[in-house]
Formats: sequence, C-alpha cells, structure tokens
Amino acid sequence: MRFVSIRDIRNNPAVLWKDSEAVITVNGKPKAVVMRIDGDPKEILDFIEKMRVQMAVEKLRMFSLEKGLNNLSDDEVEKIVREEKRRCSPE
Repeated sequence: MRFVSIRDIRNNPAVLWKDSEAVITVNGKPKAVVMRIDGDPKEILDFIEKMRVQMAVEKLRMFSLEKGLNNLSDDEVEKIVREEKRRCSPE
C-alpha cells in the first residue's frame, strides 16, 4: 500500500493507478483509502460496510471488557438502554 499526498494527486491524478491500493494524505495525515475494484462496486461497498461494523462492534466489546460492563445482568442492560432512550428522545 502506498501513501500519496493530495498535492501529488492534484498535480498527477494517474499516481493513484500505480498500485492497487493507496492511502491519500492531507498534511501528512491519512484521510482516505482508494482501491482498484474488479466487479460490482455495490458489492464491494457492502463488504466494506460490513467490515466497518465488525470493527465498531469489536471496539465496543473491548471497551465493555475494560470497563467491566460485560458483567452486567440483562435487567441492568435494559435499564441503561431505557434511560438512554429517554435521555435522547425529543420532548
């Protein structure tokens, strides 16, 4: 995987097609990933979304383990969910 600055892309967009994947950077910080695709773009985007959701679930799982939230009973979880729904609902 290659890192490409937005300035390089502006000057020569073809730089993106040299490799199958590239990380676009702005001021040296990664901002986006570009990849060559073969096949249906919707299928690829759906797959990427599934991976994004899996990563979010894993982060939440690790957070709950660190905070000891994995030891909550079902009733305690339901209570927290009800309180949050009440707190977030427009009145």
